[in-house]
Amino acid sequence: MEEPRRPEITYPTRIPMKIIGRQEELRPDMVMELILAHLGPQAEGDERHQANCKGAFISYTFWVTLPDESVETPLREAIQKLPGVVMQL
Repeated sequence: MEEPRRPEITYPTRIPMKIIGRQEELRPDMVMELILAHLGPQAEGDERHQANCKGAFISYTFWVTLPDESVETPLREAIQKLPGVVMQL
């Protein structure tokens, strides 16, 4: 049986990035600073994020535009090193 193929991604592409962390440590300005450092200026309105709290944890969703396939991994690796980060989706 043939495995289903992933759809081809064309760049630039806009994706949601969800970062989950400990509420007392993770701040959205730290995440946005890394996004801007790695990707440069983002589309108007994309510097805003959505937040959702559950107990001691908070999740932030940012929409980012990736210019090519080489930038997502270094950005995610940098975000993972932020204080309080537990998981990324």
